[in-house]
Amino acid sequence: MKRFKQFLLMIMTFVLLFSLSACIIIPVKKYYDISAEEIVSIQFYDLRIQEGNGEPGFDKIYEPAYTLSEKDNEAFLDDFSNLKFSDTIIFALVAMDPSFSYGDWVIRINFSNGQYTFYSSAGYGETFDADGNTISTTHLSCDDEKLEELIKKYYKTA
Repeated sequence: MKRFKQFLLMIMTFVLLFSLSACIIIPVKKYYDISAEEIVSIQFYDLRIQEGNGEPGFDKIYEPAYTLSEKDNEAFLDDFSNLKFSDTIIFALVAMDPSFSYGDWVIRINFSNGQYTFYSSAGYGETFDADGNTISTTHLSCDDEKLEELIKKYYKTA
């Protein structure tokens, strides 16, 4: 009986240690469906040649490379709604460092209520209120090539 208790204790300890050191992975995906009536303008930032490529606050230093014409907003948003943004949420004993970089291309969508949101392929995005205060952040990313193709479809010199 004593041996059985020791064996049971050893198995329970092993299961506990394994569960604490293992991780849980949850895939998340999202498609952004934004109505053209909600927005004022859409801007593209080309951060490929900028120093400090794609770090938060880049918009205070760099001007947008291109502002989409108002007549193209609806078509762009329709194409944009087909981009799959995804992330993997990992619960682990060790802290994971999420992405805090925008990458090469950033899309800024300015809403009629004064808010604006940055979307990127590198996995970082932010939403700001009309005063420039951060409302939320996200770590959803999309395929680099697909985002660049979408931007080049509307910004011919990209």
